[in-house]
Amino acid sequence: MAGDPHPLAQRIEALARTQHPRVVGWRRTMHRQPELSFQERETVRFLLAELAQVDCLEIERPTDTSIVARLRGGRPGPTLAIRADIDALPIQDGKHCDYRSQVPGVMHACGHDGHAAMLLGSVHLLSALRNELPGEVRFFFQHAEEQHPGGAAEMVEAGVMNGVDRIIAAHVISTQDTGGIVVRDGPAFASSDRFVLRVLGKGGHAANPDRCIDPVFVGAQIVANLQAIVARNTDAHDALIISVTRFHAGEAFNVIPDGAELGGSVRCFSDAVRRRAPELIRRIADGVAGAHGARCELDYVLGYAPVVNDAGVAGALRHMIERDMPALQVREMNPMPNSEDFGAFLQHAPGAYALIGARSAAKGICHPHHHPMFDFDEDALLHGVQLFSNAPFTLNGA
Repeated sequence: MAGDPHPLAQRIEALARTQHPRVVGWRRTMHRQPELSFQERETVRFLLAELAQVDCLEIERPTDTSIVARLRGGRPGPTLAIRADIDALPIQDGKHCDYRSQVPGVMHACGHDGHAAMLLGSVHLLSALRNELPGEVRFFFQHAEEQHPGGAAEMVEAGVMNGVDRIIAAHVISTQDTGGIVVRDGPAFASSDRFVLRVLGKGGHAANPDRCIDPVFVGAQIVANLQAIVARNTDAHDALIISVTRFHAGEAFNVIPDGAELGGSVRCFSDAVRRRAPELIRRIADGVAGAHGARCELDYVLGYAPVVNDAGVAGALRHMIERDMPALQVREMNPMPNSEDFGAFLQHAPGAYALIGARSAAKGICHPHHHPMFDFDEDALLHGVQLFSNAPFTLNGA
């Protein structure tokens, strides 16, 4: 049983519905003027101008293109951080609508404009309820989610998580219909690491391969054998993806080159598996290369950590949604092999990441993320504002 709604839930819904047109307007303004990762200066200026209209906020600038707004409630309690990403992608907007991107080759093709608008709406709404608000809410407008090393890590380095007890975030999702919401326990998104593997052999004429150590042949054997890490070196319950996405060797058709270079991506949902992956790749590459008289050099770069929801925070959010947001349906969904830099925040406080359904076949809104025709159902903005605005009253112990 969901239980009786929180006393403020209906008021939050009414306030969210009243300001919904304004939230839609904010989203569309940002959609028209998207900015790439680490370049979100005009977006930040726009957000700062809107935040300046809210009394009692403490504004901080942890980096050049991010914002932290603090709202201290009128009642004692812990500190909850709520994060929204604000950057766009290098994609040409293919839509024909009045809020189409006006920046050639740049587009909000993942919904970050919506996340920022949701969070801005929650700032306005919670400021109106400040006297009843328990504890502190920190609103993170985060830059550069789409590009390594990621804005989350920079914000953490700047100290934004000091004193934070819990943190949440949400993302519109194009595979779930509007009105649905997913808040998983445990893994939500995979880590995303990358590697470059250089195979060093001995070149020569293509007519005399017996006088060479062919790095192309050796590299091909390494590519095939790397899949043994997934099939034979990790537990079947530990999902791991190793994708070789680059293979470059030589320029001439009649010359065996001295070397070849492979590159690719490694994704998993477990820190333990993630720590083992580089050594497993190195062991297989060295073994295969050594068997053919070649040698290897491996550069392995850690990217985004896996996003693993805290079961307590995720469970509290699901209970809150069922109790205080009955128009939404909590749905199930498998962990996503895509990556998200929110994991950098979760290394410093327990939290949860929600996925808000934003697909509407009736409105023709059904293209995937990172697609030139991507859009989302703006009714989802209302659900995001309600989620962010109800959460402090549940997670901060009202």
